[in-house]
Amino acid sequence: MSSTAFAAAAETDRVVGERVETDRVVGERVETDRVETDRVETDRVETDRVVAADWSAEVDELRCHTLEWLHAARSEAVRAQRRWRMRELAIVRVLDERGQVDDAWAAADGVTVGDVRATVETARALDALPRVAAAAADGAMSDAQLSAVVQLADASTDADWAARGPRCAPAELRREVRALATPTVEESRRRHAAKGFWGRFDEQAGRWHGGFSLPDIEGATVMAVLQARAEQMKPRKGAPWAPLSERLGEAFFEAVTGEGPERPPARAHVLVHVPVHGPAEVQGVPIAAERLEQLLANASLEINVVDDRGEVVGMVPTTTLIPTRIMRAVRTHDVHCRWPGCTSTVGLEIHHLVPRSWGGTDDINNLVVVCAPHHRRLVPHGVWALAGSPRQVGELDLVPAEDLRRTLDHRPRPGGRARAPSP
Repeated sequence: MSSTAFAAAAETDRVVGERVETDRVVGERVETDRVETDRVETDRVETDRVVAADWSAEVDELRCHTLEWLHAARSEAVRAQRRWRMRELAIVRVLDERGQVDDAWAAADGVTVGDVRATVETARALDALPRVAAAAADGAMSDAQLSAVVQLADASTDADWAARGPRCAPAELRREVRALATPTVEESRRRHAAKGFWGRFDEQAGRWHGGFSLPDIEGATVMAVLQARAEQMKPRKGAPWAPLSERLGEAFFEAVTGEGPERPPARAHVLVHVPVHGPAEVQGVPIAAERLEQLLANASLEINVVDDRGEVVGMVPTTTLIPTRIMRAVRTHDVHCRWPGCTSTVGLEIHHLVPRSWGGTDDINNLVVVCAPHHRRLVPHGVWALAGSPRQVGELDLVPAEDLRRTLDHRPRPGGRARAPSP
């Protein structure tokens, strides 16, 4: 046999050998998948058997164990449940890679489509978070903790969140997630436009059930007033306090109808938390920077000095952004809302004609008072602006916010040059 023919025969034997080896590996994988499928099916049947067992008998059997055993068994059951959740996430990840994720899972699993999509996003995020994945696979994190941690962690903070995540309450983690992004002014406007109230009469119970939907500050204000009024409903001496929900319902009725015993006015104190980093929050809900700017003009400021870790190291006496004497002078001159045509004298707030973020100052000639509803419609949060001379009667006009923007963009600065156009 020639050397060429010998080489060709050797190459053919090598290729055939590789194909046989490939077939053997594929066969082993098929057999492994078949065995694994049988095992999963066996586990399912066993689970169904346990679930189908008489509940009373199951509980009676557990009553024979000590408290120590029961606590340990419950903890292990929770960890096992979490490990199975990680198994599900791994399966979902592979199905996702193969384009097999389907919103129809929601109906089959008894969850929402949003839940299905959140599961897929969690599975994808774990690819870059091996330490977090390991902690979750060990049963250290609940699903609620894990779904939030994968949104907070990245490759550089993987180990840190793997250690911190199990120690954080889900509500704390969700708050951290919300603080990742500051709402835009458009989002804030949509919040304020989406107010709602609903009521439904329960004929069988003879009662009304209802609720309301209000944006951040307004909702917090309503609840603060109702809670303050509820706190005034002290019981008779020696009698227990009525449940808070019952007192809130009574406070709501009194506030709407004006009926009920005479009580001192209930003032609302709404706290706005302004951290060093991230958006300002009202009861854990981020608010737009433009909304915060309007609030600061009328707020009492309690400033805490913090170190690099966020620990409070000092407190500054309560103050205001605008000097009190200037605020008093503006309120003395403007006895009602300066929005054209509005004569409201209730809940008046200080408004900057040119917002501070647009280059405005706290000069008295840049300030007027407006009612709270109209304040939200004015710059920088709203789409309208008041332009003109604030100290002259009838000299304020309502103009689109963009008109004010263009005027400011072309107004010479002290150096003699106009500002760069706004984006």
